This record gives sequence, structure tokens and C-alpha cells, in this order.
Amino acid sequence: MRGREVTGAHMTLVRWPILLFLLIGIGPGLHGQSTLGDSTIVDLKRLGLEPVPEKKDPATGFVVGGKNLTSLITQLTTINGIAIAELESSMRPGQLSSAGFLGKDERLLDVLANDNRFVVEESGLTHQELARSLRVLAATCLAAAELESEFTYRGRRFKVQLVPSRGFQDSPFRDGTRTNYTATVTNLDNKKSLGYSLLVPDMIERYGFYEGNGTRYRVEPRAVLDVLDHLKGKAKGS
Repeated sequence: MRGREVTGAHMTLVRWPILLFLLIGIGPGLHGQSTLGDSTIVDLKRLGLEPVPEKKDPATGFVVGGKNLTSLITQLTTINGIAIAELESSMRPGQLSSAGFLGKDERLLDVLANDNRFVVEESGLTHQELARSLRVLAATCLAAAELESEFTYRGRRFKVQLVPSRGFQDSPFRDGTRTNYTATVTNLDNKKSLGYSLLVPDMIERYGFYEGNGTRYRVEPRAVLDVLDHLKGKAKGS
């Protein structure tokens, strides 16, 4: 999966501290492959990760980093204090990125609501559960100071491949998150794969945003559950 083509290069350090290992080239096996141990018990602090704290917007009731009703999402006028129309405009192709975060005619609230129905209401999961596993998988590879690693996580064997790009992509939600890496994660036990920008788990964890159907960078929640099939055991009706 190629990195997102940004309209302007934002050459500042990424939010994840562990990415510094790759940016400055530390580690003898930077372009090699390692086999790590079982990461069922994850030390988030060691990986440079911290869960996003829940924060409720007093104006709209929307909880950043938490669970929201679909009925509330459909009525939102702002997110992070930014008008929905302004967010949609910045997410169109050719604005913050050439491919965009939404299709040219997509509505942000429709995308958020549809994905919330599937993940929260139909599957009985949270966006945070999906996002944090995606973050852990990429960060575990980064912690090994390698661009490709194989290891066990939650009882499944995974292969993670990372690809850096020259420009950084900022979050359209203006929350300070950004990245210049994409990941391809393969569940070696069921042969399912998923590609995603490392910005996507941040947007999923905060807003339940997997990008729109009109962009090639969208990450389908169903595809996430196919790869992270340990989460299916927690899903409603399992």
C-alpha cells in the first residue's frame, strides 16, 4: 500500500515517539525481518502508546475517544469545534491530500453513522478496540526497529510490513496527529491482510472514522475484524 500523497509536505516529527527509531535509523536490522515473542500481554507504555482519554464535547455531547449513539452522530454540527461542512470541504480529493478522506459527494456524518451502526450496534464492539489493536501491531514492529516483523499477538501469528513516505499527513480533525507510514498487516493463521495509514487508527479511536467509501485509503471495519479475528470472539452473538 503506497503512502498517501499529500498536497503539502509537513516535515515534523510524528506523534508516536517510537517512530523516532526509524526516522533516525537506529537498529542493526532496519530493513530485515525479526521474529518477536508472544505479545498477548502488551506494555503500551513501552511501545510509546497511550489510550486516548475520553472527552465529551459539552456543546454536542459527542465523546472523543469513547462510545456514541448513532442518533447523536447524525445530528452533529461540529467535531472538535470544526463545522461539519468545513471538515467535509477539507476532506475532499485535492484538498488536504490528493486522494482525499471522503469521496467528492460523500457526507461525513453518513460515513460515521454507518460505521458506528456496524461496529457498535451490530457487532457489539467499540471503535477503540479495533483501533488499539491496529496501533499495537504497527508499534510492535516499530519497537523492533525494523520495517518487517513476524510475531504472535492475541494468540494469532502476524506479519507486519511498514512503508515510510517523504511527506507527513496531518489529521483533518486538527488534533495534532499525523504520520508518514503505512502498514500492511497479515494474519498468518487465516491469510487475511489489511493495509492502512498509521493515521487511520488514530481517527478510528477518536472519532470512529475509517475514511470514506470514495477514497482508496478507506479501511473497512469488516476487513479489520477479518484480520483481527480475535475480536470476533467478543462480538455480539459470538
